[in-house]
Amino acid sequence: MKINAIGINYTHSNQFSINRPYGSGDYLFVYFRTSAIVWLDKKEITVEKNSAIIFNKGTPQTYSAKQGSYANDFIHFDADKDLDIRSLPLDTIMALPSTKQLSKIMKEIYLEYISKNPNRYESMDLLMHLLFVKINEVIAYKPQDTQLHGHYDALLNLRSMIYRHPEERWTIEGLSHQVNISPSHFQRLYRQTFGTSCIADVICCKLQFAKTSLTATSDTIRDIAAQCGYENEEHFMRQFKKEVGMTPTEYRLSMNNMN
Repeated sequence: MKINAIGINYTHSNQFSINRPYGSGDYLFVYFRTSAIVWLDKKEITVEKNSAIIFNKGTPQTYSAKQGSYANDFIHFDADKDLDIRSLPLDTIMALPSTKQLSKIMKEIYLEYISKNPNRYESMDLLMHLLFVKINEVIAYKPQDTQLHGHYDALLNLRSMIYRHPEERWTIEGLSHQVNISPSHFQRLYRQTFGTSCIADVICCKLQFAKTSLTATSDTIRDIAAQCGYENEEHFMRQFKKEVGMTPTEYRLSMNNMN
C-alpha cells in the first residue's frame, strides 16, 4: 500500500469546499471532525461530526463545510492486491461511534509518514490495514452488549498493540493477563469482538509484515522471520506457505515479476 498524502486535523473556514469531478486518481479516506455536506450520486447529504467516507477511485469527491469552521483528517492512498479494497464500505458515509482508537492510529500513520524511520513503509502498511479493520469493527460493534462493552476499549488497545509489534512472541496467557481476565474468557471475548481468534490475528499481522518486507526489502528470509518474532526460519516458512499458499521465496519472486 502506498500513501500519497496525509493530513491530521486540518482546519478551514466555513467557505471550505472540495470539488474533484473525477476523483483524485487514488483512494481517499476522509474523517470528518465537524459536520459537513457531501455529494454522493448527485445527492446532497448532511454528515455529522465523527463520520467518515472512503472514496473509490474515480468517484467524484465533492464535500464542504456545513456551518462554522471545518476540520478533517484525510489519507490519499493506493492499495495493492493484498488489501481487498472491495471488503471496505466504499462511497458510503460511516458513523463512527467510537473514534478514540481510530484517531490514535491516524496519528501513528502520520508520524511514520513524516519520519525518517527506514521501516516506515512497512509500519504504515500495517497501520493502514489495522485502520480499515477497526473501521469495520466499529461499524459492526453493538454497544448494547454490556458484557463485551466493559472490555471493548481494552481489547481495541490490545489488538492495536499486536499489529504494531509483529516482532513480539505473543501468547494467550500474556495477552489475557494484560486485560486482567482468564485466558478462556479472553479468547471468547476476542472472537466475539473481532470475529476471529487472537492467534489468527497474531499470525495475520506477522505475515502481513513479512509480505511487505519480502516485497520492499532485500532482507534474508532468516532476518524477516526474526523480525516477525519466529523462533526459527523453518517454522516461519511452514506457516507462511500454509497461509499464503507459496513459500516466502516464491512470494518474493512473484511480486518482483509483477513490478
